[in-house]
Amino acid sequence: MAQGPPEGFEDGLASDLGIIVYVLILMIGLVLAFAGYIAWRHLMSFIGAMIGGLFGFVLGTAVGGILIGLVASMLCAIVGSFVFMFLAEIGLGVVAGLFTYFVVYGLVEDTVVALVLAAIALAMTIVFIEQAIGVVTAVIGGMLVGIGLIWLDYFDMTVVVAVMLGVMVFGAAVQLAAIREAPSRSGRAAAGIAAPPAMPASAGRACPSCGGPTEYVAEYNRYYCHRCQRYE
Repeated sequence: MAQGPPEGFEDGLASDLGIIVYVLILMIGLVLAFAGYIAWRHLMSFIGAMIGGLFGFVLGTAVGGILIGLVASMLCAIVGSFVFMFLAEIGLGVVAGLFTYFVVYGLVEDTVVALVLAAIALAMTIVFIEQAIGVVTAVIGGMLVGIGLIWLDYFDMTVVVAVMLGVMVFGAAVQLAAIREAPSRSGRAAAGIAAPPAMPASAGRACPSCGGPTEYVAEYNRYYCHRCQRYE
């Protein structure tokens, strides 16, 4: 006669799987909190590519068969990736505008003021979309971390709330700092900020501040001191 699993085996397996799921939720929350502005774009791009590719395959197959469907799928996947990222950014601005409207209207009960501030919030979110994504993903990531800790049931609720808020605030600060320290090449050129050379190409005159050797950078027609980390 076949015997079933030992008593408590299924409960133990379910408990182990639950712990794995809760830890995964916690880890996803940490990734979103501290690198959400990077993960957001990849995720939106992937979703848009999948939807666009599926739509293109179905349409192309219906029109000209499998080969046309594959070609249409690849083209629509590329288009869908860009379109979905754009729509997601617009959607984030709309959500920010609606949230601002309801909060302001609940406080002052003035429709005109609420609409004006909502429009400002929408425009500011779209203009500073990178920062907005960083803050939003930090908040979502902190909430996931809190949910994971609650489900793990190892910590007091006060500790969970403190960790959740800490992850939100610290994650947003880290993301905003990373976004601020990684301007585009065109942004640096427009601001007139010259990036220091990575390796000295040739020796120049002595630095007037520390006396060390400097490197002449022809692009900026100036001498750069690697010891002082500035142009002379």
